Amino acid sequence: MSAIGPMFGQLGFFLRFGGKDYEDKRPQQRFIDESTRLLGILDRRLEGRDWIVDDYSIADIATLGWVNALVEFYAAGDILGLSSFSNVRAWLGRGLARPAVQRGLHIPARPA
Repeated sequence: MSAIGPMFGQLGFFLRFGGKDYEDKRPQQRFIDESTRLLGILDRRLEGRDWIVDDYSIADIATLGWVNALVEFYAAGDILGLSSFSNVRAWLGRGLARPAVQRGLHIPARPA
């Protein structure tokens, strides 16, 4: 779990912000490869489980935001082959459906 934030965040930098400025694509590819590896580990961990540590826990809370950011903010689902990680996709759906997560993701409109 400790590598997910740094790796997904670095990948996001290359995909969303600075990647176009680098001629050498090896750094970006390194983060794509490592993020894909981490999704594979997460997918195997979730095999036969609803949550990372059986019951919903801080592990899910800490990881859910990063996986959601990969899909929603960084638009990295296709480049990482997220469709092949069925356990991760199902877990993400369960996590995002939680009422507290829904409230946390809702950004109220600012008054004019």
